Amino acid sequence: MKIAFTADNHLTTQSINPERFASLADILQQCGENQVKLLIIAGDLFDQSLPNYSEFESLYKKHRPPGLTTAIIPGNHDESLNQESITGDGLIIHNEPQLLPLNKTWKILFVPYQKSQTMGSSIAPFAAELTGQRWILVGHGDWSPGVRTPDTYEPGVYMPLTRSDLVLYKPELVFLGHIHLPFDGEKVHYPGSPCPLNITETGLRHFLLLDLKQGKITPKLVDSPLLFFDERFVMLSRENELEFLENQMKERIDSWELPTGWENRVQVQVEVAGFAADREAVNKIVRKVFSPFSFSEDGEPDLKKLYHRLDPDREQIALDIQDWIEKLEWTESTSAPTKTEILEEALKVIYGVD
Repeated sequence: MKIAFTADNHLTTQSINPERFASLADILQQCGENQVKLLIIAGDLFDQSLPNYSEFESLYKKHRPPGLTTAIIPGNHDESLNQESITGDGLIIHNEPQLLPLNKTWKILFVPYQKSQTMGSSIAPFAAELTGQRWILVGHGDWSPGVRTPDTYEPGVYMPLTRSDLVLYKPELVFLGHIHLPFDGEKVHYPGSPCPLNITETGLRHFLLLDLKQGKITPKLVDSPLLFFDERFVMLSRENELEFLENQMKERIDSWELPTGWENRVQVQVEVAGFAADREAVNKIVRKVFSPFSFSEDGEPDLKKLYHRLDPDREQIALDIQDWIEKLEWTESTSAPTKTEILEEALKVIYGVD
């Protein structure tokens, strides 16, 4: 049995955000191509609860492959969604926690978002039925020990799942919505938003495909019409500084692994900080390298933290410090600065700038 997982589609209307509808249509199409029997949408299918879901219903009817069941749990943006408010073949809305069999071996627990509740408190009533079972948890909220990134769209903590919950109730797999960036832990997985809402949601977008028989989870690329990338470079005055920066930017673009022909989907934000002998030349080289893409925000490279400074002694110190930082054995995490951030702080001290 194959199960697909997506979440945080945040559908509005076709006229406002057609790219979000197109991304969901692609997921439905790929469900057919991959013989998926069950598509699970783990909350926030809609950006807000609506009096009428006809645009979604039309898209679903057009792109749903034969035999597909789609199970939806409400999230914090569409928590009033229920079975009576929406229609479509194979559509099931779980607006209350519900434990169901997947097959003779596996069970699945759907936990919709509930304000002021924790994930553990919603699992607790099913504890006896889950004991000794192989089961999957589907919910909408925060995995408290997981990756936490600032989210301007949804600040705060929502229906948290804790490590203690995993130890106590022992789900084999957990699939959650709410965090818009993908995350793959040992047990806990976020597919991330299939279409980005803003510049904080960067990179190619995916949904997750679970082959229950093989126990394998595979990210599948979503054909999203919109993609964001947010890139930052720290520059030091040096010989051939423009060539060095150009090579850095090209390597960064290569790391995106963007499919051929997708350049016009990309909106990019580029910041260059540090020190340069010629700021205008830097501006031109950034525009040249990123010319296949559109600049987001005000349509300009951000050079506000790029300073013009010619000081051979300080330049050499900065280059030595950069070399030392690059050789550090350093594990980046949400609780530790990146090497780039360390270098930036060092430059402030070396050059005496804020």
